[in-house]
Amino acid sequence: MRSILYLGWIGFHNLGDEWMWEVFRDLAADYVDDGQARVIPSVPGVDWKNVGLYDTVVLGGGSLLIPGYVELMHEALERGKQAVIWGSGHDRLHRLLTGPDGGAMPDRAVESEPYRKKLAELLKHSAYSGVRGPWTIDYLESLGAPVERVAISGDPALLMTSSLGAAEVSRQKRGRGASPVIGINWGTSYNKIYGGNETEVEEALALAGKALINQGYRLYLYGVWGPDGEALTRLYRKIGDPEHATLDTKVYKASEYVQLLSEFTATINFKLHANLLSAAANVPFVCIGYRFKSFDLMTALGLADYIVAANDPRLADRLVERSVSASTQFRLFAEKLEVARTAAQDSLTRPFREGIL
Repeated sequence: MRSILYLGWIGFHNLGDEWMWEVFRDLAADYVDDGQARVIPSVPGVDWKNVGLYDTVVLGGGSLLIPGYVELMHEALERGKQAVIWGSGHDRLHRLLTGPDGGAMPDRAVESEPYRKKLAELLKHSAYSGVRGPWTIDYLESLGAPVERVAISGDPALLMTSSLGAAEVSRQKRGRGASPVIGINWGTSYNKIYGGNETEVEEALALAGKALINQGYRLYLYGVWGPDGEALTRLYRKIGDPEHATLDTKVYKASEYVQLLSEFTATINFKLHANLLSAAANVPFVCIGYRFKSFDLMTALGLADYIVAANDPRLADRLVERSVSASTQFRLFAEKLEVARTAAQDSLTRPFREGIL
């Protein structure tokens, strides 16, 4: 029986990484004969660093196109194993520059020559390569890696969606009666963000929250990871309006979040996959661009106008402006998300449909 190792940062109760593994697992159940192959996730207790034990090694969803994981994938190739890159992306902190079109662009990456060589060989010999977004493609290309066979697959979480019809009904219901609700996702990345100062972002969010309440919105504060609770509670206290703001520190399953968010008019999100929960619920959203991966995702979705860098000096004002704009743009978001979902469905199911796995 063939063995397929799925590499991801899983087993640590991080919603996004667990969610993407579950998407892969469910696709494997649909397409891969369990009598001929078994899929093994890289959870604690699994000897996943010993890639020689497996026939196929899959670099799964997440920001795994980085040293360490790339070197492990290269080792798999050297051992004659099949390598697959499935919805992975790159992530790092760097200077944000202004591009020719006035939008954000990353500073040039600097990587060692041995790493660049291994990355190039991995892309050249992978049986399938699909990456999260165009910023990841630019990163690969800037290092001299061949990208001719690399597809922009989108994030694997795009494969989960609720009914557009149900979302339209929810939107119409929200337009009647009760005050519209804007969800605010907040948490911590331990200051490993643009600007390096989560306190400043939190202050800006508190100001934005108060301004939105003054404009007639209610707020719903939520996290997607256990350690987010402390930061959420602080933000709730800084907003200081329990009559118009709800604090929810509970961590849910992805499907439960989608149901919760479907009642909102729009969301403002810190964590990457909080944006994708909104996407799955067909609810417009604004992304706080806290790392490279945020821009990679939003550019891939065609929604670069709805991301604000975490170190933007006008962060509070821009979050208010764009969240109010997003709350009126259901159809625009729905159309762009449908395009992204169709592309992701086509690309990310290809290794299964074509018998690569």
